[in-house]
Amino acid sequence: MKRIISVFICLCLFAAYCAAQDHLRERVYLSSDKEVYVAGDILWCSAYCVDVNTGRLSSFSGIAYVEIHSAQGLAQTGKIALYGGRGAGRIDLSNSLPTGNYRIFAYTAQSCNEIGYDYLAAAKTVSIFNPLTNDRVGNGVKIVSEEEYASRNFFYHRPEGNIRVAAVPDHTGGSASVSISNDGSETVTLDLSVYHNDGIVPPHNSGVSDFLSGVRSLPAAAGFRSVRIPEYEGEIIRAKVSGTDAEGRDAVAYKHVFISAPDSRPEPYSADIDSDGEVSIYTSNIFGNKEMFLEIENPGEGTVCHLEIESPFVEPYASSGIPPLEICQSLAGKLEARSMSMQISKAFESDTLYEHLPIKSPYLFSEEAVRYDLDDYTRFPLMEETIIEFITELRVGRSGNRRNIQVLMKDSYNGVYFSEGMSLVLVDGVPVFDQEKILSYDPMTVRYVDIYPYTYFIGKRIFSGVVNFITYKGGLPGMKFEDNVRIVSFRGAAYPQAYTGEGISDEYPDYRRTILWHPLVTVAPGETVLLKCKTPAYGGRFEVVVEGMTGSCLPVYSHTFMELGPR
Repeated sequence: MKRIISVFICLCLFAAYCAAQDHLRERVYLSSDKEVYVAGDILWCSAYCVDVNTGRLSSFSGIAYVEIHSAQGLAQTGKIALYGGRGAGRIDLSNSLPTGNYRIFAYTAQSCNEIGYDYLAAAKTVSIFNPLTNDRVGNGVKIVSEEEYASRNFFYHRPEGNIRVAAVPDHTGGSASVSISNDGSETVTLDLSVYHNDGIVPPHNSGVSDFLSGVRSLPAAAGFRSVRIPEYEGEIIRAKVSGTDAEGRDAVAYKHVFISAPDSRPEPYSADIDSDGEVSIYTSNIFGNKEMFLEIENPGEGTVCHLEIESPFVEPYASSGIPPLEICQSLAGKLEARSMSMQISKAFESDTLYEHLPIKSPYLFSEEAVRYDLDDYTRFPLMEETIIEFITELRVGRSGNRRNIQVLMKDSYNGVYFSEGMSLVLVDGVPVFDQEKILSYDPMTVRYVDIYPYTYFIGKRIFSGVVNFITYKGGLPGMKFEDNVRIVSFRGAAYPQAYTGEGISDEYPDYRRTILWHPLVTVAPGETVLLKCKTPAYGGRFEVVVEGMTGSCLPVYSHTFMELGPR
């Protein structure tokens, strides 16, 4: 049954790929929690990926790539997972960024295939100040007089759509409530931000209305070319063979490669090396920053090579046309306050401050594992003895001159049998193909043994069962790998999160600038959604902004103020 499903999915992906190459055009709009930051801040963003042909949110691409440029070039990057055209994430701005204006924009792999695609059409400008250094973007900062700066005004977009937003502080409880009401006939998807207005003027940006108008007025596509494989399920990691000459590269052509990250919930991916020494590994999106293991399976005796991941970012020339950042002397105190807020937030940052929004879980290991907690057993000196004595779902077999671990399999008729084919053996989610290393592994480092007694298809490989040895420390302690294995830092898609500060204790020195951010709010016709947040220790005027679009991609925007006293 799994084989049929795998073949069906491949056929669907191939058909979608062909259709996308011929027709699909995507544009990505990014909304952020605010437009003025200090270096070291968190830039929260919400993504809207629109299908130009249908005028609706695109259900095709599974990931968007975000780039931030200054007039000096690329500054930072990020990835946002997309579900039905919507996604969210965060970019932790480097504390070494120089003061200046920056351009931020996003695109999909399918966008790269469109001839004449304008990466900057939906770009927005954000201002980043670095009060900790005197570094400035070259020719990117303009000092103006107090009078000239005072003449600058905050720009607010006019209301769009049938959306009403209201904010009511609870002056006694240290919290505030924001209500979003949909008076229209369509469901809307939007993001909400509440942030402090301290008088630093943001750069002027067009909003979602101008973006959607631009999408509707786009001329016909000039055509498509095959530059990137469209990413329907998620990011396709591209890598190439390195560390060997052409003859060695031929020796590993069509060999299997695996990528994985240490995790108690295993998520290995596999693909084959092509004749050019390149490989494309299909994933369902890998989230977070991970230490990724890249391995070429059995490269051959005497072949010394490894994989290197290629950057998925296009890095178009985006530095021209960024307006200079205007500053004046009176901003010093405000920037010091923002910098202090950022540093306190970094020092007291905790996962309890964020609401983790749902993500699509990996399909491969959707079944529950048979788990052994080795703390319930007397451990032997070697893992082989522990398996033989206690774990009835495993046995040690032999294939030729090599011993291997076999899994007690289950079929669709509830029949059981020991696997004859190769089982996939993992330590902390990372494949170990020399299973002698497992049999001699120290069981004192292992807490759990998870067994998946089913047939799995990973890339072109078929495995009769999977077993994952989960260690206490979670980092494969004591495990040694061959030279064909590389461990690299990998930045996956950002986890979608909402930020309310609800987990902040009364002892926390609360000087947050953004006090509420929710990137994925859905409001049905006639519905009112209520969101709450904790108010900071200081008072002042706070901006309350909602932005998004209806199901037919009509713009939605609303704005109001909330006055807060010190807590």
